[in-house]
Amino acid sequence: MRHQRNAARTLGLLLAFVAVLGLTPASAGKGRYKVNSDGKCVWDAKDDGPNQCTPPKLGRFKADGDKCTWDAKDEGPDQCKPKKGRFKKDGENCVWAPNDSGPNQCDPRAK
Repeated sequence: MRHQRNAARTLGLLLAFVAVLGLTPASAGKGRYKVNSDGKCVWDAKDDGPNQCTPPKLGRFKADGDKCTWDAKDEGPDQCKPKKGRFKKDGENCVWAPNDSGPNQCDPRAK
C-alpha cells in the first residue's frame, strides 16, 4: 500500500512538472490534425494516428480597390501582389512594411 501511495505521489509530481514546463500532447508527440465537421483542419490533442490534413498557413495579400494589403489572419491564395514593400523582422515577429524596399527578411507563413 505504501508503495502505491509513493508511486501515485511520484506520478502527480511528474504531471505537475510537465504542466509547469508547458509541455502539451502536441509537444510530447501525441495528437494529430483532423478534418472537423465544418471541413476545417484542426488540432485534436486527444487523438493519435496520422494527420488527416495540413493546417492552413495564415496570411495573404488581399485586393481592396487599387490597394493590395497584407491580412495576417486570413487564409487562402494571395489576391494580389504589392508593387513595393517587404516583410521585416520585428523581434520575434515578421511584419509587413509597405513603404520599405529590399528583400524580405522573413516569411510570416513559415511559422
